[in-house]
Amino acid sequence: MKFRDNVMRFMGGRYGNDQLGTAALGFCAALILVNIFVRSNILYALILAVMIWNIWRSMSRRVYERRRENEWFLGVCGKVKGWFTLLGRRWRDRKTHVYRVCPNCRKTLRLPRRKGSHTVSCPCCHSDFSCKVH
Repeated sequence: MKFRDNVMRFMGGRYGNDQLGTAALGFCAALILVNIFVRSNILYALILAVMIWNIWRSMSRRVYERRRENEWFLGVCGKVKGWFTLLGRRWRDRKTHVYRVCPNCRKTLRLPRRKGSHTVSCPCCHSDFSCKVH
């Protein structure tokens, strides 16, 4: 019981692990696999630095700053994931739909594939623009 109280007193108010920490551990695992074949001291140093940084983040008491870092990371990952998702949808719908970008708000619109010149109304900014479908 006394050991548990000491652990709780030490860990109380610490940030812990989040998505950025999990990604850092995955990055370390990938570097370890690469290092099996390459055998570089620079990779050893990089792995050690990332692990120390991850432990420092998880043990930090500055919860607000760590949360901001994680939100930034999730924003970047969301943009990359969204780009790959759109790429997959474009490939899946390549025979039935075309994708065009609204010149006003830069949103990507999914339009049915009908040959000819069309006037399209953007559902986000309600501007009209013409597009040609081949």
